[in-house]
Amino acid sequence: MRELGIRGIGRILCIAIVFGVVQFFLLTFAAAFVYPGGFDYFGYFFSDLGALIAKNGELNYVSSALFSIALVVVAVALIPFWLIIRSPFTKSKLEKVLSVLGSALGVMSFPFLIGVAISPIDTQLETHVIMTLIFFSLFVLATLLYSVAIILNQVYPKYSAMAGFVLFGISTIILVDPLASYVAVLQTIVLYGYFAWVLMQTFLVWRRIKHSAA
Repeated sequence: MRELGIRGIGRILCIAIVFGVVQFFLLTFAAAFVYPGGFDYFGYFFSDLGALIAKNGELNYVSSALFSIALVVVAVALIPFWLIIRSPFTKSKLEKVLSVLGSALGVMSFPFLIGVAISPIDTQLETHVIMTLIFFSLFVLATLLYSVAIILNQVYPKYSAMAGFVLFGISTIILVDPLASYVAVLQTIVLYGYFAWVLMQTFLVWRRIKHSAA
């Protein structure tokens, strides 16, 4: 009965994570769609979706509200993600250490993503940039540690580690000069890429839970 209860909680957490990530994709796409004057994924920073004034000078309340909601909800959904992703990494001491450190960094990134959501880039630029850099750095390091743990794990699919390493490489380019013009498109690619990576890991955990119940 206890194992059934644990598996049930695991499924609920997986569903909550998927909901959080999917709503992030949907709401940010919607925010870009209603952005005054049209949103340029190649020329605007992703955070411009949350600005109170659009690039064309019009009020951007709808898009900024959608952006903030999307970030807050996905930030909350990431907390259970960093807790359940640890479950497959128990085969060796090094895996356990990497997963503990990775999850600790991931959970620590939570308040900074909230900070990104509530500090518009056009009115609180300094705070927004600091929050973004801290969140991004913690999340990137957490993903990197898990990618190494995946390589060490004998049964975990290695393609998810390769995806993590590619995203880490792009992230390094961004962190070298976060305000460079080319960062706009890279930022969007890597952000959606990281949340796609979260979905990938969640589905793998779900499959593990399903197989353990068989």
